[in-house]
Amino acid sequence: MRARATLLAAVAALLVAVSGAIPATAAADPPTRVTIVAVFDPITYGENAYVNGQLIGTNQAGQTVTLEQSAPPYTDWTPVGEVAADAGSYYSFKLHPTQTMQYRASSQGIAGDHPVQVDVAPRIKLTATSGGRTSVRFSGTFAPALPGQTVTVQRRGSGGGWVTVATAGLRNGSTFQGRLRARRPVTLRAVYAGDPAHLRGVSNSVTARPGPIVRR
Repeated sequence: MRARATLLAAVAALLVAVSGAIPATAAADPPTRVTIVAVFDPITYGENAYVNGQLIGTNQAGQTVTLEQSAPPYTDWTPVGEVAADAGSYYSFKLHPTQTMQYRASSQGIAGDHPVQVDVAPRIKLTATSGGRTSVRFSGTFAPALPGQTVTVQRRGSGGGWVTVATAGLRNGSTFQGRLRARRPVTLRAVYAGDPAHLRGVSNSVTARPGPIVRR
């Protein structure tokens, strides 16, 4: 009995020594490639964007992926965040850009294939009501706020085309309003021409009918 106990103790000691010589998890080699793609591009301000990709290589599950972003003119890069690759070595970042941005990914010192771009258009909402027997009033909201910018108001013609009939400045960069002469119903929309950081934006179209103002 004593001999058997001595033998078991020796075996146990040997197993402990061997297990101590083998790391619990083998360190992964860097990926051979970091793929990247922008999903839902372009977007309208307020919508979600996603940058997804995969780490190509062995043992990449759980490895850290870092994302950076750059605004026009795309010369300076700042960190956005980090995620761990899933069991299939895929990664995904959920983003809320307020302007057009480029993104690049890296993992373990390996840069992504190339930067990807998410273009952002402003969100413009337009309303219009009677301004009297010979006019209509329009007003709207604009996001993100862009102080100093303007929108054009367009009227749809009988042939279906759009003609600019007014220009309105953005108050505090986020609201606009105005009044137009009209003797019959008019269909209007607001348009932002765009800038280096934002795409051209177009509001919903609305129809307003001149006539007596109803006060409540």
